[in-house]
Amino acid sequence: MTEQEDVALVLGAAIAAAKPDPELRVDAWAEEHVVLPKSGPTKGGEFRLARTPYARRVHQVLSPGHPCKRVVARVASQMFKTQTALNWICAVAHQAPANILALQPTDGLAKRFSARVSQATRAAKVLRDVFAAERSRDKRNTTQAKDFKGDATLYINTAGAAANLAEITARYIFIDEVDRMESSVDGEGDPVELAEARATQFARDCKFYEVSSPTIKGFSKIDALFDMGTQESYHVPCPGCGHLHELVLENFRYERDPDTGFMARAWFVCPEHGCIIEEHSKTTMLPDVEMGGQARWVAKSQGDGETISFTMSAFYMPSGAITWLALARQYARAKDRLARGDHEGMQVFYNTRLGLSYQNSESTTTAQQLQQRAEGYPPRVVPDQALVVTMAVDTQPSRLEVQIEAWGPGLEHWVVDYIILHGSPSDPPEAENSVWRRLDAIRRTPLAHATGKPLLISAYGIDAGGANTQDVYNYGMARKSVGCTVLHGANRPNKPIMGSAPSRVDVEWGGDKIEGGVELWTVGTDVAKDYLFARMKLGEGAGAMHFHDKLPDEWFEQLVVEQPRVRYVKGRSIREWIKPNGARNEALDVSVYNLAIAYQLGLHKYSAYDWTKLRAKLVPPNQTRDLFGGEPRENAPEPEVVQPEGEVAAAPAPAAPAVPRETSTAAVHTYGQPLAATVTVPAVADAPPPPPPRVAYAPAPAGRRFMSRGIR
Repeated sequence: MTEQEDVALVLGAAIAAAKPDPELRVDAWAEEHVVLPKSGPTKGGEFRLARTPYARRVHQVLSPGHPCKRVVARVASQMFKTQTALNWICAVAHQAPANILALQPTDGLAKRFSARVSQATRAAKVLRDVFAAERSRDKRNTTQAKDFKGDATLYINTAGAAANLAEITARYIFIDEVDRMESSVDGEGDPVELAEARATQFARDCKFYEVSSPTIKGFSKIDALFDMGTQESYHVPCPGCGHLHELVLENFRYERDPDTGFMARAWFVCPEHGCIIEEHSKTTMLPDVEMGGQARWVAKSQGDGETISFTMSAFYMPSGAITWLALARQYARAKDRLARGDHEGMQVFYNTRLGLSYQNSESTTTAQQLQQRAEGYPPRVVPDQALVVTMAVDTQPSRLEVQIEAWGPGLEHWVVDYIILHGSPSDPPEAENSVWRRLDAIRRTPLAHATGKPLLISAYGIDAGGANTQDVYNYGMARKSVGCTVLHGANRPNKPIMGSAPSRVDVEWGGDKIEGGVELWTVGTDVAKDYLFARMKLGEGAGAMHFHDKLPDEWFEQLVVEQPRVRYVKGRSIREWIKPNGARNEALDVSVYNLAIAYQLGLHKYSAYDWTKLRAKLVPPNQTRDLFGGEPRENAPEPEVVQPEGEVAAAPAPAAPAVPRETSTAAVHTYGQPLAATVTVPAVADAPPPPPPRVAYAPAPAGRRFMSRGIR
């Protein structure tokens, strides 16, 4: 090659690099070159926007020449998401090549998307020489990376690990199913923000396409992205009066056949004049101005100046897709399930059919609402209806958070104390003023019952999750005999509130390894949260939760911070509880663990007769006593006791030892008293004292028997 040829080659490359992006918009390019496979959502053939005219503007704003930086689509399932992304990727690879990053929530979806890219590039003739040959020996066209002309690469990754995004730079970024992404990637932050950071060096002319069906209101990332933009909805003309309006659920109507009860008809009502709009009218309603129609996208906001956002429901799907009648059937089924207290069907309908986030009424109970009904009973006093006391402990690197609850018939329960013990759980229990030593003091301190009787904590549980697992194991193993249970939360669907049997784990003790030294009980946290939230609005009765008005504001906020959502794995819906990034939920955790301990004690199986027998042990039938009254009154009325079938013999209660007289002045942060207050608690001996006598008070027909250290 001559010097002149070298110069010409360099100049040609420089001119090509400086050439502006072509004017052919993505919508025009797609109609000219894209061929749909027969296995796709249509019968195959050339791509035509006449079928989905509402997708035209989305294609246009994705064009490299359009000034917007971010395009957001919060839409129903199967609405201009993957196919639009494929059209865009193919168009820019052909006309304005640069690195592309396609981010999927799972490995399976990444593989499927990679296969569709390969299928699309084979079908479009103009791309057959653009992308590297598949299965080439130099690995230039693989599932995760596809090289194409312009010295560029299409990267197809998941958001599951920060390493998947490391050292990748890209001008174009497609993020699919944003709300199905993990909320944080390896603790490094939001996956959308991490992905967008990959385009830093293309800040002037980068382009992002971020799409998803939403999930839970207030927790949906695609909702937040949508709100950043223009918030455009597609308005169609009424075939009767011409009024332009959005197809929304409020104007949707349906009716059943009066004879069969089957869904017979579905239609819309024009919000302006009440005209009846039948589904067959969509053929004249959907075409946009470029097709000679009147439909158009209408923005509700100016946005942030660089984001254009769209929302659309399945009501707009073209002929051959899901019908209004099918949507009416699904909506009616969801309403029936909702009437039975099951929100999952309605959430699925809102998310996947309406393209809207769902506000679950289970989670609409706010911290302010709970505070308004907080009760005036004094902290550390067990109300008259409650007869059993439990305690739960959440471990944090710098503290223990402790909640004591009292339980009555039907698992009605009262929060009687919430305590924060500041200090490191890594300190040995025998160390002076260690958090474990102070926890022992709390456990050994009787609570006053409203009748005047002292009640000890019957059982307590400690969460072994977090950074102090081994410390919890050591503490729990040494105190199993005094009712300590080591717990591990499992947020798996349908996992029982309390496992039927523990697993055994090894523990380090005094430098030695004790195999199977600790019993680890699994708590089904999702089911427990379902239980608590479903009863959160109850003021009294079975399952109701009571709390005193001395609890701090943050306790109420932590109790309701999480919300349920439904996500999809391999086509199956999975319901789970999530909390906002950085939010604290210790109050909810200890409430869950108290419920688990109540289940371990078998309180959920107790009959009215069982609770009556418990009360008879606490207050003998021939006397009554009031904590705030005088001496016991002799010959009080006998309580009515309903005997079960058959004879039942309850074990007599042995005499309990006197409460220790020794006291110390360890500082305990207890709500309901001034923060600087010093709480007098029993001193803790160097070694745990022998457990108090245990009293069997569950009659045999109750199913499960448990031993109580509580009632004296």
